[in-house]
This record gives sequence, C-alpha cells and structure tokens, in this order.
Amino acid sequence: MAQYGCGTAYLPFSLIDAYWAHSPVVAINSDTDSRTRYLEEYQEVDQLPLLQSCTKWRGGLPAPERIADVLRTAIRAAVSGSPGPVYLGIPMDWYTRELAPEPELYADSGFSRVPAHRAAPLAVDIDRAVEALVGAKRPLILAGGGVLLSGAWEELSALAEALSVPVVTSVSGKGSISELHPLSLGVGGRYSRKVANDALDECDLCLAVGTRLGSLGTDTFKSPPAGTPIVHIDFDPLTLGRAYREAVSIAADARIALELLIDAAGQAGLPGRPPRWEDWTRAMQGRLGAWRRSLAEQSAIEMADGRLNPFFVLGQLNAYLEEDDVLVADTGYMSAWSATVIDQKNAGRNTLRAAGSLGWAFPAGFGARLAAGEDRRVVVLTGDGGLGYHLADLETALRLGLRTTTVVLNNSAFGFSYDVQRYLHAQAERLPEATDFLDIDFGAVATAFGAHGETVRDPE
Repeated sequence: MAQYGCGTAYLPFSLIDAYWAHSPVVAINSDTDSRTRYLEEYQEVDQLPLLQSCTKWRGGLPAPERIADVLRTAIRAAVSGSPGPVYLGIPMDWYTRELAPEPELYADSGFSRVPAHRAAPLAVDIDRAVEALVGAKRPLILAGGGVLLSGAWEELSALAEALSVPVVTSVSGKGSISELHPLSLGVGGRYSRKVANDALDECDLCLAVGTRLGSLGTDTFKSPPAGTPIVHIDFDPLTLGRAYREAVSIAADARIALELLIDAAGQAGLPGRPPRWEDWTRAMQGRLGAWRRSLAEQSAIEMADGRLNPFFVLGQLNAYLEEDDVLVADTGYMSAWSATVIDQKNAGRNTLRAAGSLGWAFPAGFGARLAAGEDRRVVVLTGDGGLGYHLADLETALRLGLRTTTVVLNNSAFGFSYDVQRYLHAQAERLPEATDFLDIDFGAVATAFGAHGETVRDPE
C-alpha cells in the first residue's frame, strides 16, 4: 500500500522486482479524492501510467459497489499463467463509503495458489523430447525459476536421477535440486560457477525447464552457444523460441511435464545400463570436484589486502547455514556470491535473490521472516551500497519483532559499478563520487536503532 500521488510514485520500485521475478503481488492503493479530481488536488498525479511497465494488470475501481468482482479480477491476473504484480487504485473518499447491499465477497478457490492452473504438454511433444534424448551423447538439464514456481523440485531431481544427467540451474532456479546432490553442478549463466558454464558450452542437448533462457541465465546467450539442440519446457509460450532456435518447444507446467517425461524416458529404456552418457556425467562430476577443491583453497585464506577475504566469510556462512534456513541475497555481487559459493543443501525454495533491484534484500528478509515462520532462520546477504537504500526499515523489524541476521560485506563502494568502471573503462575515467562511500560502522548503526550489531574485522 502507498499514499496516492507521491507515495504511488514510489510504488513501481516495490513492484518492479516482483515483475522480473514473476511474483504474484497485489497492490491496493489510494487514488485522488473523486470529488476533487482534476481540480489541482494536493499531490494529485495520473497514477495508472506510472504502473504500466511493472504490472501484469492495472486498473482503477470504477464504482465502490464493484470492489468484490474487480478485486477477484486483480487476484486472478496476479496468479494466472506466468504470475506477476497487479495494481488496483481506489479513490480516497470511497474507503469510508457504506455499501448497500453489501458486495458478495468470496474467494475463487482455483486462484488461491500459484500456479492457478497446470497445463499438460501434448503427448507428441513429450515423444519428441525423448527422441532428442535418445540421440544425445552429452545431455544436460538447465532448471530455472519456473521449476520453483511450479513446486517441481522433487520431479526435477527425480528426472536427473532417472537419466543420470548433470543439472545446471539459473540463479532464479537455485534450489531446483540440492547443490550437494552428485548430479548438481550449481548455477550457470552470468553469476555462475565456471564448471556450470563449461557444461552448458559442451553439452550436445540442453533440456531447459522453467527458464526464459534470458541473458542473465545464459551469460548473454553464450552458454549454451547458438546451435546447441534445445528442448525447452516453459509455462509461458512467449518464452519458447525467443532467445534460441529450439529443437522441441513445449508449453506446459513444469511439474506435469517432468512427470510425463520421467515415465516416457523409462519406457524408452533411457538411460540404459550402463548409462549411455556415463563418461560425460563422470567427467562433469570430476570437474566439479576440482572446482570445489580450488574454492576450499581460496576460502582458507582469511585476509586479503588487509581486510577479511570474502571467500573466507562466505565459507563460514556456508558452514553455518542449515537445510531449512532461508538466504536472501541482494543483486550484483551478492547474487553472484550466494549463487556460486553458498550451497543450497536441500531442494526447494530456500534461496531468494533480488531479481534486479539493488537494496531489495534487506526489507525482503523481513518478508521472508513473516513467510518462513519462527522455526526457520533467515539470513540476509547484502553490501554497504545495497543496505543504504532501506536502512530505516530496521525500525520496522524492531517494532514488529522480525528476527533476521543481516551480513553486510562492506567494501565502502558500489562494488559492481566500481568494477565496471575499473575493468571496462580507463581507470582515469573512474568517478569516485559516483561509486565510493565512507567506511560506515554498520554495527554501530544497528546498535543505535536498538538492534544487536557488531563490525567484524578479525577472522577470529
């Protein structure tokens, strides 16, 4: 919710990350008093155009008596197909309007969850996918956020095991399979493990499930390279064939498609005994082992340039986190750190990351706390630049008793922007006034709010 006018002007910043992440958010907001609209009312602004680029559906309540059916429309839009945020504006003076007769308020039972409806694939498309697998020598599964939206992580893991095929996930798909599973290679794309991208580069069949195959998940369409045979399963038909030429395109819910694919692959005798691509799978597992040994060496180095080594810090955090803990990571380097170095120890939605809005993670951690319940710990990973956007939300957490742990990797800079200037442009052109900050003691800031805070400089 937000106040009309200037408050609504801030609402798109709350909804854009939900739009990118396909998260079903319903924003119900005030609008200018209907009696003074277009009369230069204080703080008046035309609100619907502000929401056009970051919502699936947006509208103003046409009459107070329509609240029940219009609200159901907004909710249906939020959870149907590829989910996303919606917006409903209500004039200020209608909130206290007495309605007679009262509107019929009820919930559409089919639209109380995501996905609202599960579409099954055509049998002929499943047969074509199996046929593509039969001809492969180096198959790979690429799992995206659609697997998590569908709640299909058990089916994804079961397919990988049935086929003995290695699995790479996108950042959004992290959790589609446990990253301790022997077939899991971790996150590929731009914020990725090199070994995962190597597998994408070398596979001769990519089974892409619940992913848009966008630029972040494919490292700007380099992994997999153009020409790789792709079997693409996604609920949104607009994603099919958009980024790559595909061998098989299947518009379907991930869970149902995976269930049918497991059955069809078994009937086709895949993967055989021994698995026909056993050497490929073992080779990828060997490379992952080498990558993990290299990571362990880096993580054992406690200090770098007189400060704590981020690999060491993240190694400690990885050891601390348990299976049911929730990790909320900011965008930029925090997404990269959490995607590559932190293992999600069991399958499911335990890792949340900003889909693009820097600063999102800190307040999102409080939302995760409300959703996860008291039995699960919530850890937020952010930087000093990201924390600065919403630091005052610490008061909200204290007032509502929302217990989270926030780890701030403080390099006194917008680290990603700093490195873009450092590596992509001449060092002489770097603008410190745009990227560099004071070295703030955020532990002291937290203590001033009334929270527990400490700044760690010693590895002990």
